[in-house]
Amino acid sequence: MEQFQKIESLGLTDKYYDLCNEYPLRVGTPVEKMSSREVLKAADGRVSIQKLKGPGTCYEVQDIPDSVLLRFIIQSRTRVETHLQVQGLEREYVSSFATLCLAAREAAGKERPTPPYPRPEVHSVNELIEVFTRLRDLALEIDRGGQ
Repeated sequence: MEQFQKIESLGLTDKYYDLCNEYPLRVGTPVEKMSSREVLKAADGRVSIQKLKGPGTCYEVQDIPDSVLLRFIIQSRTRVETHLQVQGLEREYVSSFATLCLAAREAAGKERPTPPYPRPEVHSVNELIEVFTRLRDLALEIDRGGQ
């Protein structure tokens, strides 16, 4: 509980919610085709990711410490869901940014955001890589702040 409050007090939840506000749901806006090959090429030099095998579109971040596991799951071609594992929290925490940030807000006694589990929405490869990079940086801040 204390570490969740610390994450909130460091402004890390606000950074996540700001990112979601910068990349909101945009119904009716055209979506650029984003093949895995194009995504990996655009990410080169900005964020080291690996496309995971299997159904769906999932990438794992490579350029982070072993104490953090971060995966991006692309839902409905535009929504960036995360799988986040951070060691050093009260117990090894496995969840998503949306769930972690809500838990941190509630631990600090703050109101739930609306919607309670926002996720960034992207419509181009450039937006996708920007979101990946910022989420990676935020995961690193949570890792440092949770210790």
